[in-house]
Parts: sequence; structure tokens; C-alpha cells
Amino acid sequence: MRKKLFLSLFLITYLTSYSQIESNLYRLNSIENLITNEVKEIVSKNIEDKRVVFLGEAEHHIGSDFLAKTQFVKYLVEEKGYKDIVFESDFFGLYFDHKKYNIFHHWSMSKQCEDLFEFLEKNEITIWGFDNQTHSYYTYHNFVNKVETFLKENEIVYKDDFIISIDKIIKNGSSAKKKFSNEEVNFFISEIDSYLQNDKIKSNQLWYQIFESFKTTVQIYTINSSRKEGIPIRDKQMAKNLSFLINNFSNKKFIVWLANAHMAKYEYEFMKGQTMGSDFNNLNPNISYHIAISSINMPYRKEKFIEKSKKDNQNLLYFLPSTNQNYFIDSKKLIIDNIEFENKEFEGMFGLNKSKTNWFKHFDALVFIGIGEKSTIIR
Repeated sequence: MRKKLFLSLFLITYLTSYSQIESNLYRLNSIENLITNEVKEIVSKNIEDKRVVFLGEAEHHIGSDFLAKTQFVKYLVEEKGYKDIVFESDFFGLYFDHKKYNIFHHWSMSKQCEDLFEFLEKNEITIWGFDNQTHSYYTYHNFVNKVETFLKENEIVYKDDFIISIDKIIKNGSSAKKKFSNEEVNFFISEIDSYLQNDKIKSNQLWYQIFESFKTTVQIYTINSSRKEGIPIRDKQMAKNLSFLINNFSNKKFIVWLANAHMAKYEYEFMKGQTMGSDFNNLNPNISYHIAISSINMPYRKEKFIEKSKKDNQNLLYFLPSTNQNYFIDSKKLIIDNIEFENKEFEGMFGLNKSKTNWFKHFDALVFIGIGEKSTIIR
């Protein structure tokens, strides 16, 4: 008797969950014209008071995620007046040179992003970056000279060894650790700290941000070069760099193009410091809307795995009418109407370090692309 009662309660709970999610689930069009008018109305309402819209992807190699994000970019630009986009790419390089070639190659060289960049250029959308990794073409060729010129123009004393150390970091990137002893690195960082205390630098918001960001660049390229140590440093600084752009251009609205993992709204232990989204929210409460995107059927996923996931009532795929179609879940309204979903955990494919978590709390909207494809890099 108790077993039957338990099974009945269990069934009622999941039927209720299915109904509640279903009422916030919307079918999308094909990828070429993805966003329906119904979904546009939902997004429009949710971003009325938001200056920042995050567009995430499950992995940097999924071309179908890029195609879906491009459709949201077009909607935000053409219908909602967004004129600026910030990539998970070099903060310094893209601040001074808003060009495609300063963006990481997995986007700038992707065939699935060709339409995106043509659209951005045609509509005169300004491209920015928030990453503290100094990987761009512009930074490689200009960072050292710009720092030296700034110090000279402001009559700030510096030593040649300081400029040489900067050049080593810029020219060697993530291999810079081989060029410094531990003692040299510690001394170099202490020099940067001393510049951050300089009144002329402290009074210049841009250059203070550049020096602060560069300090963390040195840390992740040298003493904290492992992924485990570098992720928390990078994410906290990326949040600061993005916050700097948002606050220093207060008349602008920004689209932010990045990985889902960097835009999750809350910090959890399993994220291991990959907390840019929560850090940004703490610095700038209630100004952003977070759309996470994931592709279901990918070449590297077996059909049996998809079928098994679809039958599992603890997997998000269970709630989709089909795993071959495109869907949108309005997580924000789901939680408003059913507060218990803020803490309900499900299996998902959205690219965090843990496949089971409360996705509806992390992201304001979930977008599923049924038939996915890997990104093709143009050589």
C-alpha cells in the first residue's frame, strides 16, 4: 500500500512538473529564421529594463549554437536597438581596435559565424572584448608601445626592465612562464602593484583597468598557469572588464557573446571558479538577461544516448516534444510562477562542469537546437 502511495505521489509530482514546464515551452522556427513572434514578445518583455543580454553557447566548437546566437543578435540589433557587442576576447585589443581579427579564431574564423560578422559590419555594430587574455593581433603589435607612451606622456618613471617584462608576456602568451623565474615574476607583479597605486594611473579609469587586467594576465600566464588556478582569476577579471565597459558607456546597450559556463548567474562549488556571470551580477544587479543555448543531436553523441535521455524524467530532454526540433524555455517566468523550480535539478547539455544542476536558476532562458553541427574553421 505504501509503495503504491509513493508511486502515485511520484507520478503526480512529475506530471505537475511536466505541465508547469510545458506551459513555458515554445517551439522555435528552423535555424535560418529561428525566433518566432511569440518568443520575441517574451524576450522583449524580459529585457525592457536590461542593458545587457548574454548569449551563451555550450561549447566553443558547436557551429549550430553560433547560428542560433546570430539569430538573437539580429533580433536585438534590428528590433531592440542594440548597437554594441562584447566578445569573450581580448579586452585591450578590442577597446582600441574594434575589428574581427582581434576575436578568438573559434569565432572569427568559423564558417557558421560568417553571416554574423557580415551583419555586424553592415549595421555598424561596435565590437568590444572583456577577456584578460592578451591574444589579439592588435595587442601583440601595440600593447608595449601604448603602455610606454602612456607612462612617458604622464611623466611616470619606469625602468627598461619593466617594459622588457611586458614584452615577454605579450609575445609569449601562455608560454610566458618559461621566460621568468619565480623571483622575476613576483618582482614584476609587485611593480605592477606599485603602478596601480600611482595617482596618475588611479585617476585614469581606462589605464587603471588596463593595468589591473594585465596584472591578472601575468598571473594566469605564469604563476597560476594551470587551468585549476587560472580559471577563478580569469573569470573575476573578465567580470570586472565587462563591468568597466558597461559603466563607462552608460548610454549603450550591450550584447555579450560567450560560453554558457561564463554567464551562469549563481556561484556553485562545482563551477571551480568559473563564475564570471555571478561576479558580474554582484557588481551590476538586475541589469542583465541570460540566454543559454545548446544543441542536442551532435555528430559525437550516439542516438541511443539521446533516446535514453529523452525517457529520463530527470533530464531536460524529457520535457521536449521532440529532440529534433528547436525550443525555447522561459525559465524566468517558470520560476516566478513556480518558485520551487529555482532549486529543482535536471540533467542538461549546457556546458557547465556538472551535467545536473538547477538550470532554470542559472539562466533566464534555455534554447535547444535539435539538429546540431560542429563549427567549420575557414583556413
